[in-house]
Amino acid sequence: MDAMNHQLGLDRPLWTQFWSYAGDVLHGDFGRSYSSLEPVGGLVWDRFAATAWLLVAGLILSLLLSITLATLAARYRGTWVDSAIRTFTVTSIAVPTFWSGLLLVLVFALPTGWFPVGGFGDTTVEHFRSIVLPAITLAIATAPIQVRVLRANLIESLGSGYVEAAASRGVPRRRLLLRHALPNAAVPAIAVVSIQAGYLLFGSVIVENTFQLPGLGSGLVTAITQRDYPMINGITLLFAVLVISFSLIGDALSAIVDPRVRVS
Repeated sequence: MDAMNHQLGLDRPLWTQFWSYAGDVLHGDFGRSYSSLEPVGGLVWDRFAATAWLLVAGLILSLLLSITLATLAARYRGTWVDSAIRTFTVTSIAVPTFWSGLLLVLVFALPTGWFPVGGFGDTTVEHFRSIVLPAITLAIATAPIQVRVLRANLIESLGSGYVEAAASRGVPRRRLLLRHALPNAAVPAIAVVSIQAGYLLFGSVIVENTFQLPGLGSGLVTAITQRDYPMINGITLLFAVLVISFSLIGDALSAIVDPRVRVS
């Protein structure tokens, strides 16, 4: 036990351990896993691909879903279409992520065999098939808030003076919605999406364990159950970097979409 404590550096003062770990992290060394004794950086990198596939696919699907539903809800405000979409958003927020994932497995994966129940596969085609249901699950969990925010801003933009002026000149309603109202309503929605980055990562932990994807989320749960602290620290640090990166990307996109928020 003394030899292992000395090898792991646990016999040194805490502040010495912290500065040593921080210095190693700056050089790309996250230590070695307690369970496998392999470098944490390599283990995290091996699991990053599945999580990246899930985050990108889930974000794309959630944006497509939220833009479509919010546009329809704003265009047909007060009708049964608007009521149905608002009911869907409230229901989706209330439904647990793992339950919707299991429901998709029961409805689509098992009866049809089109999608695997779990795993990530080895080829690109298998990756696409494996990521469809997890991405839909993540999109269902994240799209409702985006729909509500975008719908409210679209309705506000449609009632503004410049839209009414364009309508008085005979601009078609569809063009008013897509070319005039949507770009201005998209800025708050971009901010919401960037803020939801943390929720996306948290959702990926649940989704990856539901579909047995070998990503960072499932690796984090495994590391917690094994008390593999170097692995936990490595994945947590990467999650923090991803959250900050999403926030910076959101600020940049807001400046591109709306010149009023640009900084010289």
